[in-house]
Amino acid sequence: MTAMHPAPTPDTSATPAGRAAMAIYQAALRAVRADALVRAALRVEGGDLIAGDARVPLDAIAGVHVLAVGKAAAPMATAAAEALGGRLAGGLIVTKRGHASGTEALPVIEAGHPTPDARSLEAGAAAHALAARLGERDLLLCLLSGGASALMELPVEGVSLEDLSAVTRRLLEAGAPIEELNAVRACVSRLKAGGLARAAFPARVVCLAVSDVIGNDLAVIGSGPCHLAAAPDAARAETALARRGLLRHAPASVSEALRRAAASPPARPADAAHVTETVIGDLWTALDAAREAGRGLGLRPAVLTGSLRGEARCAGALLGAMARDLPRTARDGGPDCLLAGGETTVTVRGQGRGGRSQEIAAAASAEIDGAEGVALLAAGTDGTDGPTDAAGGLVDGQTAERARSRGVALEACFAANDTYTYLMEAGALLRTGPTGSNVGDLVIALHRPA
Repeated sequence: MTAMHPAPTPDTSATPAGRAAMAIYQAALRAVRADALVRAALRVEGGDLIAGDARVPLDAIAGVHVLAVGKAAAPMATAAAEALGGRLAGGLIVTKRGHASGTEALPVIEAGHPTPDARSLEAGAAAHALAARLGERDLLLCLLSGGASALMELPVEGVSLEDLSAVTRRLLEAGAPIEELNAVRACVSRLKAGGLARAAFPARVVCLAVSDVIGNDLAVIGSGPCHLAAAPDAARAETALARRGLLRHAPASVSEALRRAAASPPARPADAAHVTETVIGDLWTALDAAREAGRGLGLRPAVLTGSLRGEARCAGALLGAMARDLPRTARDGGPDCLLAGGETTVTVRGQGRGGRSQEIAAAASAEIDGAEGVALLAAGTDGTDGPTDAAGGLVDGQTAERARSRGVALEACFAANDTYTYLMEAGALLRTGPTGSNVGDLVIALHRPA
């Protein structure tokens, strides 16, 4: 799959600042293309297969089976098939609907995200069956990217798809971060928290992950299907549900699964050394590329953080205020381009459309209202923001006025969680289509006078 580069938005990207922000974003996307990351990490060298931090003698392997799961699964699997050639014995690709290219070398299941659906369960059963039939001379190459937790699911006994989807949806709407969400998922799944690696034993397991998780915690990326050190933690899951006011309202089957997880954590395989995990790309890969692209444009970029968290609307207001000050900081010899990345959350109270990057962009537009030569881009690196067809938004000093001229009030859109409409009416909605990657969200704010 070829990464799709953003098409210019109708208004904002026509300014010098908007064009520069788009150029930086495109450079960041190129740096985290999942197929390129796999090609750099996977190769045959002499008599060995090099896969990230693993070096496996080829004469010890009867066949390599590829399981690629996530929004970037298709390009990752395609690159792996090219590197493995005739050593590829089979496998499966599991990705989000619309994220497969149709040219993959392996069977594809397109499933639901961010909440699991029936196809997610089909994918989970197929992945478990693939792992369980492997022998000690087989190698399972697991290629993980963001979205894997929802896309591949196999609930523990007694937990239905309806109950699993309900608790996932409620946590998302309550603004739970990915760590809390995955703590609950791990207790109701046979695949997460090392479940896939346990099913594959005694086969060798190598996992290459493109991380969309702040800090690259392998227990959290895709809910850690190959991470044997991460047994389901019922106490952590209950704390997550209680923090969001959901513990007493969780489906009975989920509560029972938490009780069973607390009473009998799964045993590790006898040989935990059969698993090797490597993060081959992450948000800092994108941020470093964005910084270099900014310098190449003659800007003075500064990375504020790669750990942006919290309510998206609040983060957007703060970043917008900082963007408004850029003309002053630039005059004083300071930065004229600010970069940030991470994963914020949105507490859903309305029935509108939007996502966390769209909320950041909309909130920032109010702060830079009237500012000259300032633009702020907030977008996911996967090309999708929330349950919409947008990657995020690109706003400038005229965005808020354009929205007002069309009768669109920002506060009303925030109340309805309808920032999609706000940005669309203001000509600031950013659409890219699937990018072939997923390392989290980026914010690019800069000053470039006309």
